[in-house]
Amino acid sequence: MNSKPLISVVIPCYNDGKFLPETIDRLFQQTYKNFEVIIVNDGSTDEDTLTILDAYRSYAGIRVLDKENGRMSAARNYGVKHAKGSIIVTLDADDYFEPTFFQKAIDILIVDENVVTVSSYIRYFGLENHVFKIRGGTVYNFLFSTQCPACAMIRKADWDYVGGYDENMKLGLEDWEFYLRLTAVTKKRIHVIPKVLFFYRRTRKSTYTNDTQPNLELILDYLVTKNAATYLDCIKELILKKQVLYTEARISWQNIFKMIKNRLAGKYR
Repeated sequence: MNSKPLISVVIPCYNDGKFLPETIDRLFQQTYKNFEVIIVNDGSTDEDTLTILDAYRSYAGIRVLDKENGRMSAARNYGVKHAKGSIIVTLDADDYFEPTFFQKAIDILIVDENVVTVSSYIRYFGLENHVFKIRGGTVYNFLFSTQCPACAMIRKADWDYVGGYDENMKLGLEDWEFYLRLTAVTKKRIHVIPKVLFFYRRTRKSTYTNDTQPNLELILDYLVTKNAATYLDCIKELILKKQVLYTEARISWQNIFKMIKNRLAGKYR
């Protein structure tokens, strides 16, 4: 791989114009400079947002692509389809990375072919203010929760190999389904840099609050049913390898210690 590969930063934008200038300004503070920016206008209707998007059309290193509203999965896929870089960074229009993230993350992708995605600890800000220390890891870490944000770095070849995001998922958790499928298909792991390098803005417009929580059972039914073969294979292996805690009527501290030790030393991380 080229030591200075081109990164394509894909930013879906739907009526988020008021946050976009800060996101773009912080992007150009990255210490790694070989990147292009693709802003996908996902059918925005807000006049202020459209005015800001029009202004960015004349910026060097920035492309603004227009499409009908299809929600986040479709917008990300559309941006990646038009990407020139061999490395993709997905970023939401109201979030940002710490200036060294690109360099730190790409150094990991270049040297380790077993890493499929790189992310970091997350700082929530806005309506919430706390740090989320995600775990990343293999497919086993994504069976019951997502352990990587949608905003992360991935090789375009791996994105294309698994077919990108599921555009049927319009109510949220599309990133969880993507990473579950990505780690299952590639047999690779997601690396988490143990530092806060990603800043995630919580607003009242949040998809999770407005769409995901009210429809959580419906979304999970779709996610699990679609990936039923992965769940079945992984759960069988976890049971065979005695990585499931409640397989005996009485659980001793020795069994708990053994499971924790195996998790720390083995692939079930």
